[in-house]
Amino acid sequence: MSTGRRITIEGAAGRFVTVVTFLTVFGAVFVIGAADVTGARALHGIGSTKTYAADGHLLSVKNAEAMPHGLASRLARALQPPEISCSPTEGRGTLCIESSPLPLAQRIATWERRLGTAAALAVLVALAAGWLARRVVGRRLQAMSGVLLRAVREHDYSQRVADTGALAASMNALLEQMQERDVVLRRRSADLEAANRELESFAYAVSHDLRAPLGSIDGFAQALAADLNGDAGESSRESLRWIREGCRQMRELIDGLLQMSQLTRAELQAAEVDLSAIARSVAGSLQQRSPDRRVTFRIREGMRTTGDARLLRAVVENLMGNAWKFTRDRDDAQIEFGIRDSAGAAAYYVRDNGAGFDPAHAARMFRPFQRLHSQREFEGTGIGLATVQKIGARHGGRAWAEGDVGKGATVYFTTAAAGAGSESAQRPMPANQG
Repeated sequence: MSTGRRITIEGAAGRFVTVVTFLTVFGAVFVIGAADVTGARALHGIGSTKTYAADGHLLSVKNAEAMPHGLASRLARALQPPEISCSPTEGRGTLCIESSPLPLAQRIATWERRLGTAAALAVLVALAAGWLARRVVGRRLQAMSGVLLRAVREHDYSQRVADTGALAASMNALLEQMQERDVVLRRRSADLEAANRELESFAYAVSHDLRAPLGSIDGFAQALAADLNGDAGESSRESLRWIREGCRQMRELIDGLLQMSQLTRAELQAAEVDLSAIARSVAGSLQQRSPDRRVTFRIREGMRTTGDARLLRAVVENLMGNAWKFTRDRDDAQIEFGIRDSAGAAAYYVRDNGAGFDPAHAARMFRPFQRLHSQREFEGTGIGLATVQKIGARHGGRAWAEGDVGKGATVYFTTAAAGAGSESAQRPMPANQG
Protein backbone atom coordinates (compact mmCIF):
# COMPACT_ATOMS: atom_id res chain seq x y z
CA MET A 1 0.00 0.00 0.00
CA SER A 2 1.15 3.51 -0.77
CA THR A 3 0.19 4.74 2.72
CA GLY A 4 2.99 2.71 4.26
CA ARG A 5 0.56 0.55 6.28
CA ARG A 6 -0.06 -2.98 5.13
CA ILE A 7 -3.81 -3.62 5.15
CA THR A 8 -4.55 -7.34 5.08
CA ILE A 9 -7.70 -8.87 3.63
CA GLU A 10 -8.90 -9.99 7.05
CA GLY A 11 -8.22 -6.50 8.43
CA ALA A 12 -10.26 -4.89 5.65
CA ALA A 13 -13.07 -7.41 6.22
CA GLY A 14 -13.05 -6.65 9.94
CA ARG A 15 -13.29 -2.92 9.35
CA PHE A 16 -16.07 -3.37 6.82
CA VAL A 17 -18.14 -5.53 9.19
CA THR A 18 -17.51 -3.08 12.04
CA VAL A 19 -18.80 -0.11 10.06
CA VAL A 20 -21.80 -1.98 8.64
CA THR A 21 -22.79 -3.35 12.06
CA PHE A 22 -22.56 0.07 13.69
CA LEU A 23 -24.62 1.72 10.98
CA THR A 24 -27.20 -1.06 11.12
CA VAL A 25 -27.67 -1.04 14.90
CA PHE A 26 -27.55 2.69 15.36
CA GLY A 27 -29.64 3.31 12.23
CA ALA A 28 -32.38 0.96 13.44
CA VAL A 29 -32.61 2.76 16.80
CA PHE A 30 -32.55 6.13 15.05
CA VAL A 31 -35.40 5.16 12.70
CA ILE A 32 -37.53 3.96 15.62
CA GLY A 33 -36.86 7.18 17.51
CA ALA A 34 -37.65 9.33 14.49
CA ALA A 35 -40.95 7.52 14.00
CA ASP A 36 -41.87 8.00 17.69
CA VAL A 37 -40.95 11.70 17.60
CA THR A 38 -43.01 12.18 14.43
CA GLY A 39 -46.01 10.64 16.15
CA ALA A 40 -45.45 12.86 19.19
CA ARG A 41 -45.92 16.01 17.06
CA ALA A 42 -49.68 15.56 17.48
CA LEU A 43 -49.35 16.18 21.20
CA HIS A 44 -49.75 19.80 22.30
CA GLY A 45 -49.11 21.15 25.74
CA ILE A 46 -50.47 24.34 27.33
CA GLY A 47 -47.88 27.04 27.68
CA SER A 48 -49.97 29.85 29.24
CA THR A 49 -53.65 30.82 29.89
CA LYS A 50 -54.74 34.52 29.84
CA THR A 51 -58.19 35.95 30.68
CA TYR A 52 -59.23 39.36 29.34
CA ALA A 53 -62.19 41.56 30.43
CA ALA A 54 -64.72 42.89 27.94
CA ASP A 55 -62.85 46.17 27.79
CA GLY A 56 -59.56 44.37 27.03
CA HIS A 57 -57.95 44.52 30.44
CA LEU A 58 -55.92 41.46 31.49
CA LEU A 59 -57.65 39.81 34.37
CA SER A 60 -55.44 36.76 35.05
CA VAL A 61 -52.35 34.88 33.74
CA LYS A 62 -51.52 31.23 34.37
CA ASN A 63 -48.18 29.91 33.08
CA ALA A 64 -47.47 26.21 32.68
CA GLU A 65 -44.11 24.39 33.20
CA ALA A 66 -41.21 26.24 31.58
CA MET A 67 -39.47 24.77 28.54
CA PRO A 68 -36.01 23.26 29.26
CA HIS A 69 -33.00 24.65 27.47
CA GLY A 70 -31.02 22.57 25.01
CA LEU A 71 -31.11 20.84 21.66
CA ALA A 72 -34.42 19.08 22.43
CA SER A 73 -36.22 22.38 23.08
CA ARG A 74 -34.87 24.08 19.97
CA LEU A 75 -35.77 21.09 17.82
CA ALA A 76 -39.27 20.91 19.37
CA ARG A 77 -39.95 24.62 18.69
CA ALA A 78 -38.80 24.13 15.10
CA LEU A 79 -41.05 21.12 14.60
CA GLN A 80 -44.05 22.47 16.56
CA PRO A 81 -44.22 26.31 16.70
CA PRO A 82 -46.47 27.74 19.52
CA GLU A 83 -50.12 28.54 18.55
CA ILE A 84 -52.63 30.89 20.31
CA SER A 85 -56.39 30.19 20.37
CA CYS A 86 -59.00 32.52 21.96
CA SER A 87 -62.64 31.89 22.95
CA PRO A 88 -65.35 34.07 24.71
CA THR A 89 -66.19 33.53 28.38
CA GLU A 90 -69.58 33.82 30.23
CA GLY A 91 -68.72 37.30 31.53
CA ARG A 92 -68.22 38.60 28.00
CA GLY A 93 -64.54 38.31 28.49
CA THR A 94 -61.97 36.42 26.37
CA LEU A 95 -59.89 33.34 27.25
CA CYS A 96 -56.63 32.97 25.27
CA ILE A 97 -54.59 29.73 25.45
CA GLU A 98 -51.02 29.52 24.04
CA SER A 99 -49.85 25.99 23.09
CA SER A 100 -46.44 24.61 24.19
CA PRO A 101 -44.15 22.01 22.48
CA LEU A 102 -43.12 20.75 25.92
CA PRO A 103 -44.43 17.16 25.42
CA LEU A 104 -42.55 16.94 22.11
CA ALA A 105 -39.39 18.36 23.69
CA GLN A 106 -39.60 15.80 26.50
CA ARG A 107 -40.03 12.99 23.97
CA ILE A 108 -37.04 14.27 21.94
CA ALA A 109 -34.92 14.54 25.10
CA THR A 110 -35.82 10.96 25.97
CA TRP A 111 -34.76 9.71 22.54
CA GLU A 112 -31.63 11.83 22.72
CA ARG A 113 -30.56 9.88 25.78
CA ARG A 114 -31.60 6.62 24.17
CA LEU A 115 -29.61 7.37 21.01
CA GLY A 116 -26.49 8.06 23.07
CA THR A 117 -26.86 4.71 24.80
CA ALA A 118 -27.65 3.05 21.48
CA ALA A 119 -24.51 4.55 19.91
CA ALA A 120 -22.34 3.16 22.70
CA LEU A 121 -23.95 -0.27 22.41
CA ALA A 122 -23.67 -0.14 18.61
CA VAL A 123 -19.94 0.56 18.92
CA LEU A 124 -19.44 -2.42 21.23
CA VAL A 125 -21.51 -4.73 19.04
CA ALA A 126 -19.76 -3.48 15.89
CA LEU A 127 -16.30 -4.01 17.38
CA ALA A 128 -17.23 -7.51 18.50
CA ALA A 129 -18.67 -8.34 15.08
CA GLY A 130 -15.59 -6.92 13.34
CA TRP A 131 -13.24 -8.93 15.56
CA LEU A 132 -15.24 -12.10 14.92
CA ALA A 133 -15.31 -11.46 11.17
CA ARG A 134 -11.58 -10.83 11.16
CA ARG A 135 -10.91 -14.11 12.96
CA VAL A 136 -13.22 -16.09 10.69
CA VAL A 137 -11.85 -14.57 7.49
CA GLY A 138 -8.30 -14.80 8.80
CA ARG A 139 -8.63 -18.49 9.58
CA ARG A 140 -10.09 -19.22 6.16
CA LEU A 141 -7.39 -17.24 4.39
CA GLN A 142 -4.70 -18.84 6.55
CA ALA A 143 -5.99 -22.28 5.62
CA MET A 144 -6.02 -21.34 1.92
CA SER A 145 -2.55 -19.81 2.01
CA GLY A 146 -1.28 -22.86 3.91
CA VAL A 147 -2.45 -25.11 1.08
CA LEU A 148 -0.74 -22.90 -1.51
CA LEU A 149 2.50 -22.70 0.47
CA ARG A 150 2.63 -26.47 0.94
CA ALA A 151 1.93 -27.01 -2.75
CA VAL A 152 4.79 -24.69 -3.74
CA ARG A 153 7.21 -25.96 -1.10
CA GLU A 154 6.56 -29.65 -1.74
CA HIS A 155 5.92 -29.27 -5.49
CA ASP A 156 2.69 -31.17 -4.94
CA TYR A 157 -0.06 -29.35 -6.81
CA SER A 158 -2.64 -32.08 -6.24
CA GLN A 159 -3.66 -30.40 -2.96
CA ARG A 160 -6.96 -28.52 -2.88
CA VAL A 161 -8.50 -25.85 -0.68
CA ALA A 162 -11.20 -27.44 1.49
CA ASP A 163 -13.53 -24.45 1.45
CA THR A 164 -16.43 -22.99 -0.49
CA GLY A 165 -16.81 -19.68 -2.20
CA ALA A 166 -15.46 -17.93 -5.26
CA LEU A 167 -11.97 -17.38 -3.82
CA ALA A 168 -11.52 -21.04 -2.90
CA ALA A 169 -12.82 -22.11 -6.31
CA SER A 170 -10.35 -19.78 -8.04
CA MET A 171 -7.46 -21.13 -5.96
CA ASN A 172 -8.45 -24.72 -6.72
CA ALA A 173 -8.69 -23.92 -10.42
CA LEU A 174 -5.20 -22.37 -10.28
CA LEU A 175 -3.81 -25.42 -8.46
CA GLU A 176 -5.40 -27.70 -11.04
CA GLN A 177 -3.78 -25.78 -13.89
CA MET A 178 -0.42 -25.85 -12.10
CA GLN A 179 -0.80 -29.60 -11.53
CA GLU A 180 -1.48 -30.20 -15.23
CA ARG A 181 1.52 -28.10 -16.27
CA ASP A 182 3.70 -29.77 -13.63
CA VAL A 183 2.77 -33.20 -14.99
CA VAL A 184 3.60 -32.08 -18.53
CA LEU A 185 6.88 -30.52 -17.39
CA ARG A 186 7.89 -33.62 -15.41
CA ARG A 187 7.10 -35.84 -18.38
CA ARG A 188 9.15 -33.68 -20.72
CA SER A 189 12.01 -33.52 -18.21
CA ALA A 190 11.99 -37.29 -17.85
CA ASP A 191 11.97 -37.71 -21.64
CA LEU A 192 14.83 -35.25 -21.99
CA GLU A 193 16.88 -36.93 -19.28
CA ALA A 194 16.28 -40.32 -20.87
CA ALA A 195 17.31 -38.98 -24.28
CA ASN A 196 20.46 -37.43 -22.80
CA ARG A 197 21.37 -40.68 -21.07
CA GLU A 198 20.83 -42.61 -24.28
CA LEU A 199 22.89 -40.08 -26.23
CA GLU A 200 25.72 -40.20 -23.69
CA SER A 201 25.64 -44.00 -23.68
CA PHE A 202 25.70 -44.02 -27.47
CA ALA A 203 28.61 -41.58 -27.59
CA TYR A 204 30.51 -43.62 -25.02
CA ALA A 205 29.86 -46.89 -26.85
CA VAL A 206 30.74 -45.48 -30.27
CA SER A 207 33.89 -43.82 -28.95
CA HIS A 208 34.97 -46.98 -27.18
CA ASP A 209 34.25 -49.22 -30.18
CA LEU A 210 36.13 -46.91 -32.58
CA ARG A 211 39.40 -47.26 -30.71
CA ALA A 212 40.11 -50.81 -31.94
CA PRO A 213 39.63 -50.23 -35.71
CA LEU A 214 41.44 -46.91 -35.44
CA GLY A 215 44.39 -48.63 -33.82
CA SER A 216 44.39 -51.19 -36.64
CA ILE A 217 44.46 -48.44 -39.29
CA ASP A 218 47.33 -46.67 -37.55
CA GLY A 219 49.22 -49.94 -37.06
CA PHE A 220 48.83 -51.06 -40.66
CA ALA A 221 49.92 -47.60 -41.90
CA GLN A 222 53.00 -47.78 -39.71
CA ALA A 223 53.77 -51.32 -40.90
CA LEU A 224 53.28 -50.32 -44.52
CA ALA A 225 55.66 -47.38 -44.12
CA ALA A 226 58.27 -49.71 -42.57
CA ASP A 227 57.88 -52.28 -45.36
CA LEU A 228 58.21 -49.73 -48.11
CA ASN A 229 61.11 -48.01 -46.36
CA GLY A 230 62.98 -46.12 -49.05
CA ASP A 231 61.17 -47.75 -52.01
CA ALA A 232 58.10 -45.51 -51.73
CA GLY A 233 57.93 -42.14 -53.33
CA GLU A 234 57.59 -38.83 -51.50
CA SER A 235 53.88 -38.68 -52.31
CA SER A 236 53.25 -42.13 -50.80
CA ARG A 237 55.21 -41.34 -47.66
CA GLU A 238 53.29 -38.05 -47.29
CA SER A 239 49.98 -39.92 -47.63
CA LEU A 240 51.00 -42.40 -44.94
CA ARG A 241 51.99 -39.52 -42.65
CA TRP A 242 48.58 -37.91 -43.19
CA ILE A 243 46.86 -41.23 -42.42
CA ARG A 244 48.75 -41.56 -39.16
CA GLU A 245 48.16 -37.89 -38.29
CA GLY A 246 44.46 -38.36 -38.91
CA CYS A 247 44.50 -41.40 -36.66
CA ARG A 248 46.23 -39.40 -33.95
CA GLN A 249 43.63 -36.62 -34.17
CA MET A 250 40.82 -39.16 -34.14
CA ARG A 251 42.29 -40.81 -31.03
CA GLU A 252 42.39 -37.41 -29.32
CA LEU A 253 38.76 -36.81 -30.22
CA ILE A 254 37.76 -40.24 -28.95
CA ASP A 255 39.72 -39.74 -25.74
CA GLY A 256 38.05 -36.35 -25.29
CA LEU A 257 34.58 -37.81 -25.84
CA LEU A 258 35.26 -40.64 -23.43
CA GLN A 259 36.64 -38.26 -20.82
CA MET A 260 33.66 -35.90 -21.16
CA SER A 261 31.21 -38.81 -20.98
CA GLN A 262 32.91 -40.31 -17.93
CA LEU A 263 33.24 -37.00 -16.09
CA THR A 264 29.67 -35.88 -16.73
CA ARG A 265 28.18 -39.28 -15.89
CA ALA A 266 30.18 -39.89 -12.72
CA GLU A 267 28.41 -39.57 -9.39
CA LEU A 268 29.27 -36.38 -7.53
CA GLN A 269 31.33 -36.81 -4.37
CA ALA A 270 30.82 -33.50 -2.59
CA ALA A 271 33.60 -32.29 -0.31
CA GLU A 272 35.59 -29.14 0.40
CA VAL A 273 37.98 -28.51 -2.49
CA ASP A 274 41.09 -26.31 -2.38
CA LEU A 275 41.11 -24.79 -5.86
CA SER A 276 44.30 -22.86 -5.17
CA ALA A 277 46.18 -26.08 -4.38
CA ILE A 278 44.83 -27.71 -7.55
CA ALA A 279 45.92 -24.73 -9.62
CA ARG A 280 49.44 -24.85 -8.16
CA SER A 281 49.65 -28.56 -8.94
CA VAL A 282 48.47 -28.05 -12.54
CA ALA A 283 50.92 -25.17 -13.02
CA GLY A 284 53.77 -27.38 -11.80
CA SER A 285 52.79 -30.15 -14.25
CA LEU A 286 52.66 -27.70 -17.15
CA GLN A 287 56.11 -26.33 -16.29
CA GLN A 288 57.59 -29.85 -16.10
CA ARG A 289 56.09 -30.68 -19.48
CA SER A 290 57.82 -27.68 -21.15
CA PRO A 291 60.67 -26.57 -18.87
CA ASP A 292 62.11 -24.27 -21.56
CA ARG A 293 59.05 -21.96 -21.44
CA ARG A 294 59.02 -18.98 -19.10
CA VAL A 295 55.46 -18.35 -17.92
CA THR A 296 54.39 -16.22 -14.97
CA PHE A 297 51.65 -17.81 -12.90
CA ARG A 298 49.52 -15.73 -10.52
CA ILE A 299 47.40 -17.95 -8.29
CA ARG A 300 45.29 -16.46 -5.54
CA GLU A 301 45.57 -18.26 -2.24
CA GLY A 302 42.70 -19.60 -0.14
CA MET A 303 40.18 -20.26 -2.90
CA ARG A 304 37.91 -23.03 -1.64
CA THR A 305 34.53 -24.36 -2.66
CA THR A 306 32.37 -27.44 -2.19
CA GLY A 307 32.13 -29.98 -4.97
CA ASP A 308 33.66 -33.07 -6.54
CA ALA A 309 37.45 -32.74 -6.34
CA ARG A 310 38.09 -34.91 -9.41
CA LEU A 311 35.65 -33.01 -11.63
CA LEU A 312 36.80 -29.59 -10.43
CA ARG A 313 40.40 -30.61 -11.08
CA ALA A 314 39.37 -31.47 -14.65
CA VAL A 315 37.94 -27.93 -14.97
CA VAL A 316 41.15 -26.29 -13.76
CA GLU A 317 43.31 -28.58 -15.94
CA ASN A 318 41.29 -27.75 -19.06
CA LEU A 319 41.29 -24.00 -18.46
CA MET A 320 44.95 -23.68 -17.46
CA GLY A 321 45.95 -26.10 -20.25
CA ASN A 322 44.20 -23.87 -22.78
CA ALA A 323 45.88 -20.79 -21.33
CA TRP A 324 49.26 -22.56 -21.55
CA LYS A 325 48.60 -23.51 -25.17
CA PHE A 326 47.37 -20.11 -26.37
CA THR A 327 50.29 -18.19 -24.76
CA ARG A 328 53.08 -20.24 -26.31
CA ASP A 329 53.89 -17.47 -28.80
CA ARG A 330 54.29 -14.90 -26.02
CA ASP A 331 57.68 -14.09 -24.56
CA ASP A 332 56.02 -12.57 -21.49
CA ALA A 333 53.31 -15.23 -21.06
CA GLN A 334 51.11 -14.71 -18.01
CA ILE A 335 48.44 -17.01 -16.59
CA GLU A 336 46.27 -15.91 -13.69
CA PHE A 337 43.88 -17.96 -11.58
CA GLY A 338 41.67 -15.83 -9.37
CA ILE A 339 38.21 -14.99 -8.12
CA ARG A 340 35.82 -12.08 -8.51
CA ASP A 341 32.26 -11.19 -7.58
CA SER A 342 29.64 -11.83 -10.27
CA ALA A 343 26.02 -10.94 -9.49
CA GLY A 344 26.47 -11.68 -5.80
CA ALA A 345 28.32 -14.98 -6.29
CA ALA A 346 31.98 -15.90 -6.52
CA ALA A 347 33.21 -16.53 -10.05
CA TYR A 348 36.58 -18.27 -10.44
CA TYR A 349 38.55 -17.44 -13.56
CA VAL A 350 41.65 -18.28 -15.58
CA ARG A 351 43.06 -15.30 -17.47
CA ASP A 352 45.90 -15.23 -20.00
CA ASN A 353 47.50 -12.76 -22.37
CA GLY A 354 47.60 -15.15 -25.32
CA ALA A 355 45.94 -15.30 -28.73
CA GLY A 356 42.47 -14.40 -27.51
CA PHE A 357 39.34 -14.86 -29.62
CA ASP A 358 36.59 -12.98 -31.41
CA PRO A 359 34.03 -12.10 -28.70
CA ALA A 360 31.20 -12.51 -31.23
CA HIS A 361 31.84 -16.27 -31.11
CA ALA A 362 32.16 -16.60 -27.32
CA ALA A 363 29.05 -18.80 -27.00
CA ARG A 364 30.38 -21.29 -29.57
CA MET A 365 33.43 -22.08 -27.47
CA PHE A 366 31.44 -24.24 -25.05
CA ARG A 367 29.87 -26.47 -27.69
CA PRO A 368 31.53 -29.83 -28.42
CA PHE A 369 33.95 -29.79 -31.40
CA GLN A 370 33.56 -26.02 -31.88
CA ARG A 371 37.01 -24.50 -32.40
CA LEU A 372 37.83 -20.85 -32.98
CA HIS A 373 41.40 -21.57 -34.16
CA SER A 374 42.58 -23.85 -36.92
CA GLN A 375 44.47 -27.08 -36.22
CA ARG A 376 47.59 -25.55 -37.77
CA GLU A 377 47.50 -22.61 -35.36
CA PHE A 378 46.71 -24.53 -32.17
CA GLU A 379 46.10 -28.22 -31.72
CA GLY A 380 43.02 -29.43 -29.89
CA THR A 381 39.75 -31.31 -30.11
CA GLY A 382 37.13 -28.74 -29.05
CA ILE A 383 36.05 -30.92 -26.12
CA GLY A 384 37.73 -29.16 -23.18
CA LEU A 385 35.45 -26.16 -22.74
CA ALA A 386 32.35 -28.27 -23.36
CA THR A 387 33.51 -30.48 -20.50
CA VAL A 388 34.01 -27.38 -18.31
CA GLN A 389 30.47 -26.22 -19.07
CA LYS A 390 28.95 -29.61 -18.24
CA ILE A 391 30.89 -29.96 -14.99
CA GLY A 392 29.92 -26.43 -13.97
CA ALA A 393 26.25 -27.20 -14.67
CA ARG A 394 26.46 -30.37 -12.55
CA HIS A 395 27.73 -28.21 -9.68
CA GLY A 396 24.83 -25.77 -10.05
CA GLY A 397 26.95 -23.13 -11.81
CA ARG A 398 27.89 -22.09 -15.31
CA ALA A 399 30.84 -21.06 -17.47
CA TRP A 400 31.42 -18.15 -19.82
CA ALA A 401 34.32 -16.38 -21.52
CA GLU A 402 35.52 -12.87 -22.28
CA GLY A 403 38.34 -11.81 -24.56
CA ASP A 404 39.49 -10.18 -27.76
CA VAL A 405 41.72 -11.16 -30.65
CA GLY A 406 45.38 -10.76 -29.70
CA LYS A 407 44.52 -9.49 -26.20
CA GLY A 408 44.11 -12.73 -24.31
CA ALA A 409 41.08 -14.46 -22.84
CA THR A 410 39.38 -14.92 -19.48
CA VAL A 411 37.22 -17.96 -18.81
CA TYR A 412 34.95 -17.92 -15.74
CA PHE A 413 33.15 -20.71 -13.92
CA THR A 414 30.92 -20.81 -10.87
CA THR A 415 29.57 -23.42 -8.48
CA ALA A 416 26.42 -23.36 -6.37
CA ALA A 417 28.52 -23.39 -3.18
CA ALA A 418 30.60 -20.32 -4.16
CA GLY A 419 29.84 -17.30 -1.99
CA ALA A 420 30.52 -13.70 -2.92
CA GLY A 421 32.26 -12.79 0.31
CA SER A 422 35.20 -15.17 0.00
CA GLU A 423 38.19 -14.13 2.06
CA SER A 424 40.46 -15.16 -0.79
CA ALA A 425 39.20 -12.24 -2.83
CA GLN A 426 41.01 -9.90 -0.42
CA ARG A 427 44.34 -11.70 -0.22
CA PRO A 428 47.38 -10.75 -2.28
CA MET A 429 48.10 -12.81 -5.40
CA PRO A 430 51.66 -14.13 -5.50
CA ALA A 431 53.46 -14.51 -8.80
CA ASN A 432 55.30 -17.73 -9.59
CA GLN A 433 57.59 -17.73 -12.57
CA GLY A 434 58.59 -20.93 -14.33
